[in-house]
Amino acid sequence: MRRWSLGLALLLACWATCANAKDNPPRWQINLKEKYGFESFDRPLVSTWTRQQDVVFLSPERVAVYQVSRARATAKLATRDASGGGGNYVLAVSILDARDGREIKQLRFPTNPEYSKIMATHDGKFIVRTGDVLYLYSADFERLASKNLPMKRKVIEEVWQIGVSPSGEEIALVHQQVFHRNQLTAESVVDSADADVEVLNADTLQITNTFSLLWFLHAWTAGENFLVSSAPQPSPNSGTFGLLNFEGKWSPLKPDWYSEKNPCSYQMEALDHQRFVAYGCGNLSVFPQSGEKVLSLKTGSKELVGAVAGAGDRLAVLFERRVMMTATSGNVPIFVNQPSHIDIFELKTKNREMSATIHSDKIYYAVSVQGSLAVVDGALLEVFPPEH
Repeated sequence: MRRWSLGLALLLACWATCANAKDNPPRWQINLKEKYGFESFDRPLVSTWTRQQDVVFLSPERVAVYQVSRARATAKLATRDASGGGGNYVLAVSILDARDGREIKQLRFPTNPEYSKIMATHDGKFIVRTGDVLYLYSADFERLASKNLPMKRKVIEEVWQIGVSPSGEEIALVHQQVFHRNQLTAESVVDSADADVEVLNADTLQITNTFSLLWFLHAWTAGENFLVSSAPQPSPNSGTFGLLNFEGKWSPLKPDWYSEKNPCSYQMEALDHQRFVAYGCGNLSVFPQSGEKVLSLKTGSKELVGAVAGAGDRLAVLFERRVMMTATSGNVPIFVNQPSHIDIFELKTKNREMSATIHSDKIYYAVSVQGSLAVVDGALLEVFPPEH
């Protein structure tokens, strides 16, 4: 187990909120490799299909864990459906009772080696992406609707990206095409691209709105009737974040700690209740579009926020430590970020309710609206109960 400690700045910033935090034991755990035949989630991420794995709460009572695997034997040639699957790749899903780990359902879908995903909508419903098709399922695992994600295949880079609004009522689809990158820049800046956005009713998969952009969205998440997206600029690190309405108009929305004089790279995402979370530059804050901040933290020089996940009034924050690795032949130290612990904050009270220590370098996690935490750490799925 790695040792960790919070920097002085973080302790001063959240003295009151951190007082109630403690390292919690899991309510239950399952070895996914032994019980369901999954590969360890810290497997080498050498191809796109090896990255298609995650854990998600379908409801406060149900947690789903999924992973794409490759068949040991090559499948016979057959007609491919919209999923692109020909039998060589399979999306395996295990749905478990979040209270005790009891198995509820196992699902298997043919897919392709590119993109697969499971996302919750609302009231136990969820969507399944396999390759170039999107399916909507009820809480009783009945297929309710489907939608193709057609690829034009006229450019080198083309992708369909999917997001669900915090309420689960809307689904946003962003079809991006990159026509040219400037390979002479360090970041291989996109200088010619477009994006077509479709907004779907999450109960029917019917389109409710569309608009197009003449730029590339480096980062975005779905809000309620808008997207939170990076600025319409070529470089992902030179701009800020803002709100992109469904008419295609973008307006900046900056955390109060961001400085134009000393710009730095940060991330912003949409949360429930018309809130936003921004993190980076040694800070994390949760705030509405107007009004007082809900939560504010500062991180130390050796610890930073690696990722966040929100549900209802809970925010789960993955903290990472900067660790110096073995120096190179030129005696230049190499620093890497290693996951350390996940803390859950209750945004109404501003209390840090729970802290869970983690061990693998690749962590997948989710939080429920009631404050339960699900973590896939290597081959182990652990669910931590909320504090009452």
